Amino acid sequence: MKLTRRAAAMAALVGFTFTAVPFTGASAAEPVTYREIVLGNAKAKVTVIEYASLTCPHCAHFTENDFPKLKAAYIDTGKIKFIYRDFPLDNLAAGAALIVRCAPTDRAMPLVEALFKNQDKWARVPNPLEEVTNFAQLAAGMSKADVEACLNNTAVFDQIRDVAQKAVSLYKIGGTPTFFVDEEKIEGIDFEALQSAIDKRHK
Repeated sequence: MKLTRRAAAMAALVGFTFTAVPFTGASAAEPVTYREIVLGNAKAKVTVIEYASLTCPHCAHFTENDFPKLKAAYIDTGKIKFIYRDFPLDNLAAGAALIVRCAPTDRAMPLVEALFKNQDKWARVPNPLEEVTNFAQLAAGMSKADVEACLNNTAVFDQIRDVAQKAVSLYKIGGTPTFFVDEEKIEGIDFEALQSAIDKRHK
């Protein structure tokens, strides 16, 4: 898998022109650095990690149909710590992931869910940046200036790339979604396998 090194390449792909814009708006109180997206009990016995691409239809299917079940049964009950990680399969997914990582910490996962649930409305349209910006405003309270400044944040973009490259080199991930229940790898959409892997660790 090859990711562009600079957010500029992604921005050019979606028709955005780079300008230096100070980061302002709802998320200005937080330093804009790469942060893990973590839900659930930080001290849970079991850790579940999802590697996903925001343009992946299978990931969207999981988020819409299976993630609510996972959240209700295991995240909200404190049985697992859930970590969402980006594994962009294309430049558009990388750009959307960058915007998510610039969102306020407590709004990052709601933005991920909104983008997955509305994937057809932004990933397959002539101007995806405009649509992603709309969702960033609605789901994460980000302004257009926030999004524009985020697309200049090469440090966060490079972290996304590095996490994805580490997933390839260390964990042999080649597609999305891929899950880890502690050290156990589960590829594709198989909620029963995911559920079984979690349950056996709680016996």
